Amino acid sequence: MIVADLDGTLLNENSRVSNTTKEYLKRLKDMGYIIVIATGRIYDSALNATDGAEFANYLITDTGSFTYDMSNLKSIFKKCIDKKVIEKLFGYYNDDFRYIYVCDKKKYYKYSDDVGDSDVVITTKDKNFILNNCSDISHASIALKSNEAVMNLYQTLLNDIKEVDLIIMQDSFSSVKWIEILPKNASKYNAISDLANLLNINNDDIICFGDGLNDIDMLKRCGQGVAMNNALMDVKKISDAVTVYDNNHDGVINYLKEYLDVK
Repeated sequence: MIVADLDGTLLNENSRVSNTTKEYLKRLKDMGYIIVIATGRIYDSALNATDGAEFANYLITDTGSFTYDMSNLKSIFKKCIDKKVIEKLFGYYNDDFRYIYVCDKKKYYKYSDDVGDSDVVITTKDKNFILNNCSDISHASIALKSNEAVMNLYQTLLNDIKEVDLIIMQDSFSSVKWIEILPKNASKYNAISDLANLLNINNDDIICFGDGLNDIDMLKRCGQGVAMNNALMDVKKISDAVTVYDNNHDGVINYLKEYLDVK
């Protein structure tokens, strides 16, 4: 099983997967390797960034909340957040906040003083609108105006909200931190492990690639954890190896060509 994150890993700086990477992973898939995407993005956003992810067998979204079988586009595992938790989160909103994202399969509902929507983002300060329209809440994110505020709120939420899991997230291409709110026991590695058990794949036969803080758990626990050349230093420190090339130069597949000896 070959598992790869998207942003900062399979995706380049233009948020696309190169044709070279797509073609190589499709060839490995046709050879019998199980190709898995494991991302923090929601389902629709992940499909858009990968042009339908036809090179993958499975898609893990929302940092492990949902797992989809790409042969039929149906979810095979899912964990959701109770709307009562989201109601609690709205109560913390103050001048330090930039926004709270509440996410389902198709949309990011952005609770913020900002204005303007996009194809996948609906911005509103109407709490009831979000709670009534966001079904099967897969995860939430909180962005604040400083990393110090993020760390302070994280400690507060750890003490106050026990029904969910919380992680600090940072991508390799940014110094900005934010808080991810996940269903209990949702993580990229747990989703990978559940899928591997379903497919009778040994953990030692899983190689994974990542760059950000939400990749650390899977990189530490899968059989072979590989950090991208562009990964955060905290990610590189815990990984078994580091790619020679970064995400803008097909780092994943260049590593796999040597590791698997499939040119």
